[in-house]
Amino acid sequence: MGRPGAAALLLLVSVIAVFLLHEPIVVLTGGRGGRARREAGDLARRRAAALLGLGLATGLSGLWLAPPTARLGALVPAALGSLLLPLIFSRKQKTAVGELLVAATLASTMIPVALAGRVAPATAFAAAIVWAIVFSLGTLTVRAIIARAKRDNQPGWTTRLAPLLNAAAIAVAVILAVVSAVPAMVAVAVIPTALAALVFGLLGIHPRNLRRMGWSLVASNIAVLAALLIGLR
Repeated sequence: MGRPGAAALLLLVSVIAVFLLHEPIVVLTGGRGGRARREAGDLARRRAAALLGLGLATGLSGLWLAPPTARLGALVPAALGSLLLPLIFSRKQKTAVGELLVAATLASTMIPVALAGRVAPATAFAAAIVWAIVFSLGTLTVRAIIARAKRDNQPGWTTRLAPLLNAAAIAVAVILAVVSAVPAMVAVAVIPTALAALVFGLLGIHPRNLRRMGWSLVASNIAVLAALLIGLR
């Protein structure tokens, strides 16, 4: 959406390094089991140190080169990440709250990257909000499918909430596009994922088909990306 230079690219590398840092941390904290920690602990420790060093070096360098707005924008993923860290170390990132926080944190990482590329703040935040909504809808739908299977078809709160939120997201997107409250393509950007998630949820697919659903959501995310690029450029 902007003009990616050294600052944006350095921040992008930092985001990827921090994302990859999650796995060795999970191994070291026992999230993959005691055997994995014993057998892969040394490797995980080295990888964690390397990724942390890479993330800090590229992140600080990128912020140094970035405009002031990008430095301020970096506070958003930093704040969300600080809330996420305790959940990771206590192995609670797989709870509903944890996964929704992961979705918001991942989406927010684009804010400083976009701002470093001279994207307008309103545009950067609009795109991040769309991605946060898209990631959250997909996450809730997957949780609803798994919950339905575990509860022997006894509905939990996620099984009721996920279809309603997907349908509401589609309705709100159409309304916002019609009244021109936001650019039409930005408003409808959430529809591909919301519609796919709604269909999968209503069909009540079995968890063994989650891989297929995952690839379908990836395809819908490509449509989301295309809509944002068209609507925000």
